[in-house]
Amino acid sequence: MVFFQTELEASLRSLLEKVYGGALPRVLEAMAKPPTRYYLRANTLKISPEELVERLERKGLKASQHPQLKEALSLPLEGPNPVPEYPLKVVVDKFTAESVMVGAHVYAPGVSSMKGVRKGDMVTILSPKGHVVGSGIAEMDEAEVLLSKQGLAVKITDPLYRAPSLRETEEYRKGFFYLQSLPSMVTVRVLEPKPGETIVDLNCAPGGKLSHIYQLTGGGAAIYGFDRSPRKIRLTARTLERLGYRGVKLIAADSRYVDLDYPEIKADRVLVDPPCSALGVTPKLYDWKTAEDVKSLANYQRQFLKVAAKIVKPGGIVVYSVCTMTLEECEENARFAVEKCGLKPEPQPFHLASTGLPIFAEAELFQRFHPHIHGFGYFIARFRKPSS
Repeated sequence: MVFFQTELEASLRSLLEKVYGGALPRVLEAMAKPPTRYYLRANTLKISPEELVERLERKGLKASQHPQLKEALSLPLEGPNPVPEYPLKVVVDKFTAESVMVGAHVYAPGVSSMKGVRKGDMVTILSPKGHVVGSGIAEMDEAEVLLSKQGLAVKITDPLYRAPSLRETEEYRKGFFYLQSLPSMVTVRVLEPKPGETIVDLNCAPGGKLSHIYQLTGGGAAIYGFDRSPRKIRLTARTLERLGYRGVKLIAADSRYVDLDYPEIKADRVLVDPPCSALGVTPKLYDWKTAEDVKSLANYQRQFLKVAAKIVKPGGIVVYSVCTMTLEECEENARFAVEKCGLKPEPQPFHLASTGLPIFAEAELFQRFHPHIHGFGYFIARFRKPSS
């Protein structure tokens, strides 16, 4: 069995060396694999986690409830599995290759080349760099893919890893669960939303954390969700509709200016989950972002922290999370929140991972997930705005 190691641009690799030192090779190998378990959040406003486990088990799925995070269910990923190699190859883009690794089918827009392939042929799927990620049966001819650029191109029969298929289930259609990573669920538990509060999610799409906030408050909070993209706001609205959640105020606007554009919003709790380098999202075959890209992202993230500190009420809570591991986007941005935004770190009410890196006095209050320990990379910080 071939094991990959995530390839990184040299300056990006150097940023992770600052975090992991000699353990970086193990981290890079872990980044190239999916987590060992596949997570979903039971919609407890419609079904109990126990009943959902029973329903999934009746479908032959080995679901289990997290011992501490009761709404979190997980199923094992099978693999790595042997992948048959066929003479005919289909090269797909990076995103498609990483999806095929865990069992996703190949659709025409993700195909880069499939020379000589005809419908019904058995084919091997390759990443742009030649990683074998799966194999399957062609559902379209090469010419058809090139002409139409839409539709199912290859049905995957042998992925490197096999994740359970849940989107086609009755339980998914009825809104009984939302597919969500474990750190994402932990983030909302750290936010600790309560009924009667005003809660703002500054980066709400596609709606995972936003809907979890609604769930934990039973719909009894005034919840605002912002995203600058109208398309992503529509996607979030569809998520909330499927789950049966009503009354969330979705706003298509640049949330870096909420204090100016919506001065009437004063929040008890603010969630900041901004765009990041996403190095902690696994599996990841390679990433050509540079150190300059990361520094630019870190500066962008700080703009959301600044507005969060402005709109949160004295005594209110700000939670910052990113699905990455660089110091610049994690502890260094948390230090910015303390030194430049006047926020105070505090212990987190829910903790499943490792502590933050001790680069300043209170950094160990933060929470870090590491790919080689937890299966993914993630960072969570909780702050309180002083009352005076």
